[in-house]
Amino acid sequence: MEFRSRIVDNYDELFGQSGERSLDQTSIFNTKWGWYQSIYALSKGDIRRFENITKLKMHECFMMLSFMKDKNDLEAKQIKKKFK
Repeated sequence: MEFRSRIVDNYDELFGQSGERSLDQTSIFNTKWGWYQSIYALSKGDIRRFENITKLKMHECFMMLSFMKDKNDLEAKQIKKKFK
């Protein structure tokens, strides 16, 4: 349990709680696909790379996923700001 807690704390942008969970389409999708989404993102959708991705160290994967999420959030904010 302690290990899990440290991982959730260290990668809050991936595992942080964002308010109440509702059963909207996004929540249903996330529940259904779970970790597969992360492997898909790291492999850029190339199924031939899935095996290589799953052999990487967990922290390497989490660091890249954290970077990708922060980058996407920043770009979304910049686009939103541009069209205001």
